[in-house]
Amino acid sequence: MNPFLVTLLLGVLLVVFAKLIFDRCEFRRPIVWLLALIPYGVVHLASIDLAPFYRMVLLCSVLMAGMKWVVYSEWRRNGGAILNWSRWFCFGFLWFGMEPMAWVGKRRALEWKRDAYWGLGCCVVGVLALVLMAGIHVSAVIPLFIAMSLGFHYGALRLLTAFWRLQGRPVRALFRNPLVTQGFADFWGNRWNLAYSQMMARAVKRPLQRKFGRRAALFGVFIISGVLHELAITVPVQAGYGLPTCFFLLQGTFTVFENRGGIWPGILCGASLLVTFPLLFPIAFVEAVIIPVRDVLNFTQL
Repeated sequence: MNPFLVTLLLGVLLVVFAKLIFDRCEFRRPIVWLLALIPYGVVHLASIDLAPFYRMVLLCSVLMAGMKWVVYSEWRRNGGAILNWSRWFCFGFLWFGMEPMAWVGKRRALEWKRDAYWGLGCCVVGVLALVLMAGIHVSAVIPLFIAMSLGFHYGALRLLTAFWRLQGRPVRALFRNPLVTQGFADFWGNRWNLAYSQMMARAVKRPLQRKFGRRAALFGVFIISGVLHELAITVPVQAGYGLPTCFFLLQGTFTVFENRGGIWPGILCGASLLVTFPLLFPIAFVEAVIIPVRDVLNFTQL
């Protein structure tokens, strides 16, 4: 069967059945996670012969749907309101964030233009930077990632934030200015990928903290993050296994034991990210995914 259709079908089923099931039932957490990851395994097998870029897109898509499943389970387990179908579909399919609270209650007038301006500006700068790098064949992962992140994380996703705020939904920007970070905890908890932070706080940190305490729960978040990034990065290219996990173990250690206050935590955080970044994106991933994405904008080859 076509792997694209398999991914679409399984993703839709995960999001639809999350509401059908968790509005009425409560499952044990290991079962919820297992049922979220089974579709990932199916897509992995179905897409095994595809190019790594397409495998990454399909695997990340079904993984995202699985995380919506997990988040809604936790939301309902802790007394969160039932979302009607229209709001659930908007949250499940049309928003990258993982906080259902924005979809509860009546719509209201919200400021959205600032998000629109920043999003459009970052989109333009990110795309132009990537076009330039494609033209001169830049292959270093850090500048390429910065350009791609500007275009997508800080650009396209910020425009999506503006759209939903215009619709009266109090969603927040999912990526915030990393240049003013005050340390590891601030960067990972308040600035980088808040959708992921929301999910991990709700589905991993809170349950673990009740049993093992704050520090152990926080480190557990980084362990699970390493595993999930293996699924998103190394599995699609079938190489570099263990490197993203090492990256998150190091970042988790720095975060758990950092001394907050002053400017040094922010400086050390930035330095550690630059030094350990190649662990997150192994060479095989750069060559099989990032470079081909760069070359799409290499107009000198036309």
